[in-house]
Amino acid sequence: MRIDTFKISLTLLAASLAFSSSFCCSVGAANAAPAKKVIAVKSPLWARGIKTPYRSWIPVNKPQEVLLCVHGLGFSSASFSQFGRVMAGHGFAVYALDVRGFGEWMHRKGEAQVDFEACLSDVEAALRVLRKTYPGVPIVMVGESMGGAIALAACSRHPDLVDALISCVPSSDRYAKTSSELVIGAHYLADADKPVDMTPEVVDRITDDPALRAKMESEPLNRMKITPKELKQFESFMKGNNDAAKLVEKMPVLMLAGFKDKLVKPEGTIELFNDLSTPDKLLLIVGDGEHLLLEENQLKHQLALLLTDWIRTEGTAHKPAR
Repeated sequence: MRIDTFKISLTLLAASLAFSSSFCCSVGAANAAPAKKVIAVKSPLWARGIKTPYRSWIPVNKPQEVLLCVHGLGFSSASFSQFGRVMAGHGFAVYALDVRGFGEWMHRKGEAQVDFEACLSDVEAALRVLRKTYPGVPIVMVGESMGGAIALAACSRHPDLVDALISCVPSSDRYAKTSSELVIGAHYLADADKPVDMTPEVVDRITDDPALRAKMESEPLNRMKITPKELKQFESFMKGNNDAAKLVEKMPVLMLAGFKDKLVKPEGTIELFNDLSTPDKLLLIVGDGEHLLLEENQLKHQLALLLTDWIRTEGTAHKPAR
C-alpha cells in the first residue's frame, strides 16, 4: 500500500475509525478514562532481569498483550503515565523505558548522556526478558516522536522479538528544520558540550496549550537542556528512519500523526509509511491532534479504543513462528 497524498491519508482516518462500531466520528473529543478494572500495585515480573530505569502498569488478570513504550526527546517514561493507566485498564501490561540521557539516567554517574546504540541494546534486553516472562503473549512496541523512531529501529533489528509496532510521528522532517540546524551548528562550534535550552524549539511547538507547556517545563524528569553534541547524535540517528522502515518486512504496523502538529510535518510520517516494506500497515492522521498523541496526558478516549481494537484484531493477528 502506498500513500501519495495527504488527502488520501486523511481518508484513512475515516476508514480506521469505521472498523469498530464503538468509535466516534472524530478522534480527540475527550480525555481518555481507564476502563473499570482495578490495577494491581505490585512489582512487575521482569524487575529482576532489567537494570534500565522503567515504569509499568499491570492489570490484575494475566494480560493477553504486552506493550513496551519509548518516549520522545526531552521526556521520560513518566510521560506515559496516563497512557499506561488507560491501557492497563483495558487489560494490557504496559512498560515504558527511560531513553539513555533522560529520566532516571540523568542521575546515574557516567550514564547521563544520550546514547542511541546503548538505548537500542536496552530495548533488546527488555524485549528478551518480556518474551521470557510472558511466553506466547504478543509484544507490541509503542513509541512517539524520537521514541517512535527508536521503536522503528528496534523492530527493524529484532523482528523475532516483536509482534507489532505502533509508531507515532517518527519522522525527522520538522518545521523550521534548517534554521534549527543552523542554531545547533553555531552552538556546536562555540562549545559542543554546553547544554542548549530546547524549549523554544521543542516545547513551544509541541502544543498551543499554555498549561501543558508549563507542566512539561516544570516536570523534574523532563530534560530540555541538551548539548549540541547530543543533538548531533540525535539528528544522525533520525536520518536512519527510512532505512529502518524498509527493513520492517512482515510486521503489522500502525503509524500515527497529528494534523495540527507544529513540530513534525505529517508528510514526513507519510514518507516513512510509504517506505515500510510490510504490506500489513495502516496510517492514521488524527484530525485535532498536535505533536503528542500518547504522552503527557494527551491520549484521548476514542484513540485509546482504536489502539485497543487494532492491537487485538490487526496488530497481533499474524504472529511469527517462535
